Amino acid sequence: MKGVIAIAEQPMTGAADMGQVVKALLASGGKKAEAAEYARAAHMSDRAIRILTKAPIGGLTISNSPDLVDWRIAGKSFFTMLRTESVFMRLLDKGFRRVPLRERVGMVATNATALARAEGQPFPVSAVTLDGQTLEPVPVGVILVMTDQLAKNMTADATNLIYAELRGAVSYAVDSEFFSIVMDSATPSIPSAGLGAAGMMEDVRLLLSLVNTTAAGYLVWAMSPDVANDATILDERNAMTPMGGEFFGIPAMVAHSLPAGTLRLINGAGIAAAGDGMEVQASNEATLQMVDNPTNNSVTPTATTLVSMFQTNSTALLAKISIGAERMRDDAVAEVTGVAWLEPGS
Repeated sequence: MKGVIAIAEQPMTGAADMGQVVKALLASGGKKAEAAEYARAAHMSDRAIRILTKAPIGGLTISNSPDLVDWRIAGKSFFTMLRTESVFMRLLDKGFRRVPLRERVGMVATNATALARAEGQPFPVSAVTLDGQTLEPVPVGVILVMTDQLAKNMTADATNLIYAELRGAVSYAVDSEFFSIVMDSATPSIPSAGLGAAGMMEDVRLLLSLVNTTAAGYLVWAMSPDVANDATILDERNAMTPMGGEFFGIPAMVAHSLPAGTLRLINGAGIAAAGDGMEVQASNEATLQMVDNPTNNSVTPTATTLVSMFQTNSTALLAKISIGAERMRDDAVAEVTGVAWLEPGS
C-alpha cells in the first residue's frame, strides 16, 4: 500500500493531527504528494502538512530524529485516546512490566523471599529463577474501506466519525490479540456463582483470591458490556458505569472483544508487555477480500473473491500496531464466565 506514515509513541501531547492525516490520505488515495496538497487546500494544521510532506519511512521504529517529532506528537494523541478504550493500552501505560520488543530479557519466574531474623540467626539464601524470553512483536491491524467520493467530501463530523471508528477498531483488535496471548489452559476459568449481589460478591471474592496474591501489582477489571451493565445497576457506590469506571475500588474497563458474561481480573505486574509505534497506510490500488474472516493468506491460500479498490473507486486505509505480551505468572489473570447477576427484566 502507498503513503506509509510511521508514527512512534513518545511522551508528548497532540491534538487532531492524526485525524487530519487520515482524512488527507483517504482523499488522495494514499498518494502522499497529493495528500499534502489536499491538506494545504483544506487549511489543515501545520503539523499535519509537515507529516504528509516528509519522505515515506517504513517500519515501526521509535526514533529521536528531529524529522519524526511531528509524527511522535500526532501518534501520542492517538495512543492516549486508545488508553481509554483498550485494556492492553491502559495497562501498558500503567501496570505491565515494560520490556523491549525483540530483545532477550531475563524475567523473574520465582521471586526472592525477604525474611527477618533475630540477632545472631542465619539468613536463608533465596532462589530467584530467571526465565530468558524474547518478547516477539505481533502485528495487529485493521482496514477501513470507503468510496473515493466520500473520502474527498468528508465533513468535519464525518472525519471525526472515521477517526472514532479507527480507534475503536484498533482497540478491539489489540485487546483480542492480547487476551489470546495471556489466556490459555493454565488460566483459572470458573463459572459464575449465581444471581444477585450475593453472586456478584462471591465472583469478585474468588477472582481477588486468585489474582491479588502479591504485594506489588496494578489490578484492572476487564468485563463484557453485559457484565458492565449488571455491575452498574448493582454498584451501591455509584462508581461504575456501562462504559467503565471503578468496581470495588479497582479500575474497570469494558472490553467489547470479550464473550458475553465474562469478567476478568488482570494483575499487570504478572505480565511483561510492550507496544511499538503505529503505521498508517492508504491506497486506492489495493485488492482486498472484503470479509471479516479472510482466508486468502500466503501460507494456506483458499480461492476467494477479491475486490479491486481501483475498479470500485474506493480507498482502503490500514492502521497497524505491533504489540508483545508474555504472562510471567499463572496468577496474572483469571476469569469468571457465565455472569448474569440480574435476571432479564429485573
